[in-house]
Amino acid sequence: MSEELLPDGLRHVLVYVVLGGAFPPAQDSARDIALLRAANRAMCRKQRGHSDSFLFVFAGKYDAEKVQQAIAAYGFPSFSVSNIETDDAIDAPSANDYEDLCTEVGEAVSRWLGQEHPGAIARSSHEYKGTEFWWSGVEHEGYDFEWPFSADAYAECLPDVHRARAATWMTVLGHAVDLREIRDTGAVALASDRAAAWAATLCEWLYGFGAASGNSYNNFESEFAPELMPSEFFLGFELARISGDDLELVCDRTGEDIDNLVIVALKVVTQERRNELRCALSSFFGGNSDLLWALHSAIWPKFDKPMSDALNDLLGAADYDGLADLDAPWRFVSEGWCDEADG
Repeated sequence: MSEELLPDGLRHVLVYVVLGGAFPPAQDSARDIALLRAANRAMCRKQRGHSDSFLFVFAGKYDAEKVQQAIAAYGFPSFSVSNIETDDAIDAPSANDYEDLCTEVGEAVSRWLGQEHPGAIARSSHEYKGTEFWWSGVEHEGYDFEWPFSADAYAECLPDVHRARAATWMTVLGHAVDLREIRDTGAVALASDRAAAWAATLCEWLYGFGAASGNSYNNFESEFAPELMPSEFFLGFELARISGDDLELVCDRTGEDIDNLVIVALKVVTQERRNELRCALSSFFGGNSDLLWALHSAIWPKFDKPMSDALNDLLGAADYDGLADLDAPWRFVSEGWCDEADG
C-alpha cells in the first residue's frame, strides 16, 4: 500500500475545528494554504471516484452563511458545518471556559460521526497530513473484494462496538493482507475459504483486544456464526497441516472438546494467522501506536481534543493506574496475543 494514497474502497472522514479567530484565515497564511491544499486534494480524489467527507466546527461568533461560503470558496466538494455559539469572543478563554468549549466540540463531532459516519475507524491521514485536522478516520465507501458473506452477516459476529464498522473492517482487512492477490492467484473456492479464514482471525482478534483491554470477555468461539466459517474441508486440511499433533493435545491447547472439532479447527487456523494479522494491521494504520488508538478509541471514543493530543495523553499516562490499564492492550498490539486476551 502506498504511504500517501488511501486504497480503493475507503474514504477519508475528517474534522476541522476553529476555536475563535478569523475565518477564512489571512490570505497566503499557513492555515490558508493548508486549507487550499486540502480542498484541492479532496477535489482530485472526487474526480477519481472517492467521496471524502469533512465536518467544520466553529466555536465563537461566526456568521453561518459566510463561513459556508468561505469553505465552498476553497473548493471542498462535500462538507458539513456545526456552529457552537458563545456570548463573547473566545480568543483568550479561561481554562474552565476552554475545557467546556472543547467538551461541546467533542459532542458535535461525536454526533456527526454517529449520524453520518458510524462506520468510520480512527486513522491518521497521510494524504491530508499538511492540514491540522481535529480528528481523522477512514470509512468503507464501496466493495473492492469478493467475500463469501455480507457485511451485515459479518457484523453479527463482531464485538458490539465494531458492528457498525463491519464493512470498513472488511475493506481494511482486504487491503492489509492483500486478498486481491489471493483471489487472483488461487482457485475461487480456495480464495473464498482463505478470505473467510482471515475474516475469522480479525473477528477473534477484535474480541481478544476487548478482553485484553478489560472491556469485555473473549466470546469469539460462541459468537462466530458457522455459516461464515471456511468450508469444513478447508478447516480439516489446515488443522492437519498446522497441528501435526494428537487431536486430544490440540483440543487441550484450544480449550475445546474433541466433539466440537469444527471450532477446534477454526481456532487452530486463526491462531496461526494472529501475528501476521497484527503486523498487517500495524502497517496499515501506520504503526503500533496508531493501531492501539484505532482499537482503544472505538471502545472509549474521545473527541474533546485533537486526536493527536488524545493519543499522546493515552500513551503518556503518568499515573500508575493508567499505565497498568494500558499494559495488556499495548502488549497485544505491539508484541502479539497475550494471556489477558483469552479472558
